[in-house]
Amino acid sequence: MRIEYSNHAKYQMVERSIAESEVMECLTGWDTQHTDKKGNPVYRKKLRSNRGIKVVVAKDDSRFIITVADY
Repeated sequence: MRIEYSNHAKYQMVERSIAESEVMECLTGWDTQHTDKKGNPVYRKKLRSNRGIKVVVAKDDSRFIITVADY
């Protein structure tokens, strides 16, 4: 799957040392999923490294990552 990242997501990934492979791990095997108040899917995953991340995807383009964060 080809993923496109917003500038904000790229910045957050650098700031939080989140690798693209970790984003993919979250998207392909999430633990929980919900929709935010804007209608965007939010995926959460406790990674193999024991780190928790969440990935917010655009509601109208499942390949566009809006932001990435720790939880």
